[in-house]
Amino acid sequence: MTKLDIRDLVIAHDKKTILSDITLTDFAPGSVIGVLGPNGVGKSSFLRSLAGLAPYGGSIAYDGDENRKLSHNQRARKVAYLPQTLPQATNLVAYEAVISACRAVRHDLSHQHVENLTERVFDRLNIRHIAFQTLNRMSGGQRQMVGLAQIIVREPDIMLLDEPTSALDLRWQLGVLDVVRTLVKDKQGLALIALHDINLAMRHCDSLILFGEGGVLSTGTPHVAMTPDILKRAYQVSGRLEICSQGSPFVIVDGLHHTHGD
Repeated sequence: MTKLDIRDLVIAHDKKTILSDITLTDFAPGSVIGVLGPNGVGKSSFLRSLAGLAPYGGSIAYDGDENRKLSHNQRARKVAYLPQTLPQATNLVAYEAVISACRAVRHDLSHQHVENLTERVFDRLNIRHIAFQTLNRMSGGQRQMVGLAQIIVREPDIMLLDEPTSALDLRWQLGVLDVVRTLVKDKQGLALIALHDINLAMRHCDSLILFGEGGVLSTGTPHVAMTPDILKRAYQVSGRLEICSQGSPFVIVDGLHHTHGD
């Protein structure tokens, strides 16, 4: 299990500070963490910094090793990042795209082992039917599933997933999050998932990190991190939390929040 430790993190873009004074160290092994917040607040920049793809101030450490000091290969063995952008619609066959993603990182594995991992991932994600289609003949949702397969096949300790369900319908959204939860639990790893669907996150994440303008507004289990006041501060909406028949909290939005004088 790779331990993630974030201290005094500062992220800036075009000389403007987006996020600052972020310290997050209490990541429970085997947990799925939802990364929430309004558009433009810095969720993607946060994940990109964790992945070593964007500059930052402060410290991000994996197993005590500062992120900046890790080689590409060292980081890639521990952490895998799925961006918002879908895999390019090329004439590459999905199966080869996933095998190539694994071979690029897992130099320690035999050719047969890589093929076995690839077969298992296609089965696990229930996408064997598109394994030998080219990416340029797929829908956006199918390419998104291939992108996720490229991450999972590497067997990372930590998955950083930026809107991994944005192109998927409800059935596939639930399927993806179920698979990610199972993998993380089995490996005692971590998954940090940026999502816009609050209720999807409330139902499928063990804990939440909710970003507001400039930093973290709240963290904790969904019951703790999401409150009417936090909804108002983060999204400028009035809402309430209810408990569904399965015991999970969910948000009901009543409307836009208007401050006095509006």
